[in-house]
Amino acid sequence: MISRVEYLTLKARVNEELDNIKRLETALKRLKLFPGIKTDTINGLPLEDEISCRVIGSYLHDYYCGLEKIFVHIARGFGGTLPMGEQWHKDLLEEMTLEIPGVRTALISKKTLAKLDELRGFRHIFRNAYGFSIDPVREQALLADLSGISSAAKKDIKAFFAEMDKLILE
Repeated sequence: MISRVEYLTLKARVNEELDNIKRLETALKRLKLFPGIKTDTINGLPLEDEISCRVIGSYLHDYYCGLEKIFVHIARGFGGTLPMGEQWHKDLLEEMTLEIPGVRTALISKKTLAKLDELRGFRHIFRNAYGFSIDPVREQALLADLSGISSAAKKDIKAFFAEMDKLILE
């Protein structure tokens, strides 16, 4: 079982990542892209423009990376290992829905998993394809859903720590 100090350190690391995610949301708000899309341009360029797609894609990429760092902290903190192989990112995400008896509750719900898996898939494409091949329709759909994705993930993370606090700190 994780010690009190290890748990508090883990919780601090997760909160640091949540702060980073909040910074991403603030930047997207300045661009009028969060919550919801309230503009059709970025600095005068249409959202469908390659440069706009690259900008939006980098925020979506960073957003998922921030969440994945949280998943890594949880996996290491409560078990010490990460999945291996080509599908490790997907496996890690799926592991976050598992309750491990005597170790931890599930971090995210199956419903949140479905939302995050779309974002994970986009992040994979963004990392491995040329920017000019980004599908602006898919990208904007994910961006429009980001507020809901964010709310679901944060709600699940908050519930996880509320439950774990009872088990570890009380």
